[in-house]
Amino acid sequence: MNKSEIVPSLIEILTPILIAGLTFLSAWLAKLITAKVKGEYLRGVLVRLDEAVFTAVKSVAQTYADALKSAREDGKLEPAERQEAKRRALNALKSYLGTKGIGELGKILGLASANQVEEFLAGKVEAAVHDLNLVKSGGGEASPLAVVPAGA
Repeated sequence: MNKSEIVPSLIEILTPILIAGLTFLSAWLAKLITAKVKGEYLRGVLVRLDEAVFTAVKSVAQTYADALKSAREDGKLEPAERQEAKRRALNALKSYLGTKGIGELGKILGLASANQVEEFLAGKVEAAVHDLNLVKSGGGEASPLAVVPAGA
């Protein structure tokens, strides 16, 4: 074989290998991009959820809990009042999210039932109350994952 016969033979042999390699690389890149987009979407959803939670908690604090606390010597809510504040914050949060938003949140987080979504949201409200109380009292820092709006 001379040079003029080797080059076409090499091209003929290497072409399927190169095409397979490019196909694999394209599939891998598409998978990587999809994972990144999904991760960014999920992060965006959770940040918006945290903002909605803090809005609901701060609203209830300003319109309900702070007035009750200031009327007491110890500045604390009774257990029934805490439950009412939590109920109000949870209801406000659910109204912010809407039925469709709550359903989407359940799908995104893989929560199968409405009760699981409700428990998740209740936990987010409790965490937001805790973080807001820490910030207000100056006794510590909120969770590094918490979104505490300026002036909290």
